[in-house]
Amino acid sequence: MAVSAGISAVQRTLRAYVDLPVPVRLLCLGAFINRAGSFVFVFLTIYVSEQLGFGISYAANCFGVFGLGSIISSLAGGQLADRIGRKPVMVFALFGGAAALVLLGVVRDRWVFLGLIFVFALAIEMYRPAASAMVGDLVNATERPLAFGLMYIAFNLGFAFAAPVGGLLAQFSFKLLFWGDALTTAAYGLIIVFFIKETHPQMTVVTRRETQHHDIGLRDAVRHILHNRIFLLIMLATFLTSLVFMQAFSTLPIHLNQLGYSKRDIGLLLSTNGILIVLCQLPVTHVLNRFERVGVILAGELLLAAGFGLTTFAVTGPMFLVTITVWTMGEVFQAAFKKSLVADLAPAQMRGRYMGVYSLCHAVGLSIGAPLGGRILDRWGSQVLWPTCFAVMIAAAAVYAVVYVKQQSGLLAKGRAGSM
Repeated sequence: MAVSAGISAVQRTLRAYVDLPVPVRLLCLGAFINRAGSFVFVFLTIYVSEQLGFGISYAANCFGVFGLGSIISSLAGGQLADRIGRKPVMVFALFGGAAALVLLGVVRDRWVFLGLIFVFALAIEMYRPAASAMVGDLVNATERPLAFGLMYIAFNLGFAFAAPVGGLLAQFSFKLLFWGDALTTAAYGLIIVFFIKETHPQMTVVTRRETQHHDIGLRDAVRHILHNRIFLLIMLATFLTSLVFMQAFSTLPIHLNQLGYSKRDIGLLLSTNGILIVLCQLPVTHVLNRFERVGVILAGELLLAAGFGLTTFAVTGPMFLVTITVWTMGEVFQAAFKKSLVADLAPAQMRGRYMGVYSLCHAVGLSIGAPLGGRILDRWGSQVLWPTCFAVMIAAAAVYAVVYVKQQSGLLAKGRAGSM
């Protein structure tokens, strides 16, 4: 009986994801292909600091320059996704990003390399708000955590392949990393060109779940966002979280390298993140979808704080495995719910711009967090870096606690008004 009940529970969980619209599943397939070849960013700090010989600070600055480009492209991508459509923005971003990756693999000049990193960010980061808006268009509020959760699984399943495969390729030639990344990025672009239709509410006759709305100009959109205090608090917390989370892919590889771990070992340790997400994201999202979203995100923030804080004491492989597991579970808790919360807060005709602001917070966190983390590690070492990460994550959790209290107070106020 217990086995039968367990099988039935698994079938119900999987059915909820299988029943998602076909375009959502195609987007997830494309995300997997793209991410499975995203070798460059996993080993960018090592490539720049060791292979090119530019040093740790320069390597961290590459992430900062990427973040600066992302700031511009996140806002532009969201605006364009609402004005000209989700599909053309995604196609331009993916093919433009593939071209920039090919050039990055052959450049050896410091300033030209930084310039190409900036161009790459300008192109590729336009994809994120457009893709998120498209997913939000395709499903209703109840399905959104499932759709974004499936997208996150595809993204991280690809990463589980990218980290160890990239580590092996790097043993032979770093140029293979750039070519492989470019090919998989272009492959995702081809999927969108041939198999995905436009989903913008005003560019289709009728959407499946939402009616058409009049267009909102840029000035009105900015005013609308600035008056949405709950959204602004969530963006503040997102920024703080990004400051810390980016350390997992910028300073953590350098820290492991300094401790004597090989490129292969670093790839295997980081692949734990993707593997755990693939194993846990579907069932965890299915279970947590019944709870209030901000509360779930708050729990995830606390796990992220614990995981990065414990990295202070990690030395051996098993110890790092524990810390990665803890902060990965924090990521699993909140991954599907953050974008769902943003999509719920945004009017349909402004969904791209709301997602653009959300992506912007990540970009600003990247542009500040990666180089700042690199400087802290370079100047004061890991014993200062990881406790600082813990403190910042606690601050982010505190912001979500404020949001949770505000939301609960609003619900209570509504309840009292309804009972009068």
